[in-house]
Amino acid sequence: MNWLKKPLPAALILVLLWTVCRLAVLWHTGIPQPSVQDEFSYLLGADTFAHGRLANPVPALGEFFESPHILVRPVYASKYQPGQALFLALGQRLFGSAFYGVLIGNVLMLFTFCLMLYAWVPPPWALAVTAMFGLILSPRMYWTNSYWGGSVAASGGALVLLGVGAYRTRQTLLAGVVFAIGALLLFWTRPYEGGVFTLIVLMVFARELWRKRRAGVFAATVAVLALGGAWTCYFNHAVTGNPFLLPYQLHTSQYDVTPVFWFQPLRPEPAYSHPRLAGQCGTGGFQMVAYQKERPRWQLPGIDLVAVLETLEWPLGAALLLTLAVPVAWRDPLYWRMAIVAGVFLLALIIETYHLEHYTAPVWGALALMIAVWAGHAWDLRIRTRRVGIALVLLALTLPVFVAISYVPRFLQRHSRPLTFDSRNLPPPDLWQNRRFALMERLSALDRPQLVIVRYPSPDWAIHEEWVYNGADIDGQRVVFAHDLGMKQNRALLDCYSSRAALLLTFDRESGQEQIAPYPQQPQQP
Repeated sequence: MNWLKKPLPAALILVLLWTVCRLAVLWHTGIPQPSVQDEFSYLLGADTFAHGRLANPVPALGEFFESPHILVRPVYASKYQPGQALFLALGQRLFGSAFYGVLIGNVLMLFTFCLMLYAWVPPPWALAVTAMFGLILSPRMYWTNSYWGGSVAASGGALVLLGVGAYRTRQTLLAGVVFAIGALLLFWTRPYEGGVFTLIVLMVFARELWRKRRAGVFAATVAVLALGGAWTCYFNHAVTGNPFLLPYQLHTSQYDVTPVFWFQPLRPEPAYSHPRLAGQCGTGGFQMVAYQKERPRWQLPGIDLVAVLETLEWPLGAALLLTLAVPVAWRDPLYWRMAIVAGVFLLALIIETYHLEHYTAPVWGALALMIAVWAGHAWDLRIRTRRVGIALVLLALTLPVFVAISYVPRFLQRHSRPLTFDSRNLPPPDLWQNRRFALMERLSALDRPQLVIVRYPSPDWAIHEEWVYNGADIDGQRVVFAHDLGMKQNRALLDCYSSRAALLLTFDRESGQEQIAPYPQQPQQP
């Protein structure tokens, strides 16, 4: 099969098969609704881009719409880098739902991984390891079943390695352009982790790259980076008013008490517009509780490294441990170079306050390359006269299958629904995000637009279940969610949205069940 020897046809066929399988599952489960606060922020960024804007005007009475991970001053926007939101916006514009942008990012990851591996290792191992990562990107994984991201950053890391690998064999302009695009994708998704990864790769291959230097390739790389940097400065200026200040940095200075890196000092608590924000970001909020819980780890960096390693998807982590336990590839220069890249990268993550799986996304391409190189060496491994390498390689590459066998049936049962792409046919309403979406659908069908004022039992009640998130065009929405700031302050909101039917959303403290009713005109105790 000659097509297996050609990277482009092989990559296209593999991602086509993955896409068909993923759409088949999606047909059965339906489009998932966002539940994590970060997801709503990314969706706000996507809706902003889909409206043809980089940021939105400050909404009238913006304090009613302040929720974690979004800015309402100096503009109304997401705090995150634009990379993930751009893909979500592409899905929204092309297919009517931002979730298809998630699938586009997944497809890009597998496609770039396949091309990158073909540039470094023989075709069979490139295809086999890419297929392994296709299995890792199963519906159970949040990179494929939420709006939180991960795949786009992993694609950026793979493009960086692809550019370096292509440049080693042929010093073409395309190799420099691919490298630059990968570096930009990393900066637009995970600036710190992506920057660390790119720097380590350049250092590891510095001697070889310098020996084969070409002025034209260098110029093309710098030109693409300069164009991307100029657009980034333009984006930053549109959101923060400063071309060199990231939205994330501005949001941190406005809201967060806990630092981004553990060695930084705590910030003084700002004056929040409502207690719900203090319950998330303040000195007594959820973030501070998590910060204090993790702080003892920092006194023992080795323990904190374990916490970083725990964020790797376990089939991937198990395969990597197998490559270390069976050291057949340790003398291969490419293997130990990737091991250095991965090791230094993971050490650099120790200084971050929090650890999540998508933080490691930039290094996944290097981990894939380590596994592919090891598989090529281990395949012919013999102990005495018995050939054991085949079993070891198959075990490493098929670990995700065991996860799928144990998890996917339960996933399908939990999320099953009628076989239709109609997103209104939701799974059983046992998840709060599905109930929120069902409420929005029901209210949107009414003749009059609605204003839903959300009153929680207490500021720290179910802190992760935040109902007050809106799109880029608040005034144009059929249903607008707003925080309850008290009867006196709410009057200004009711006057501003007098054309809407005002509703009050409350919750039972014990069961968590929501109740909605017309907003009372007479004062009540919250």
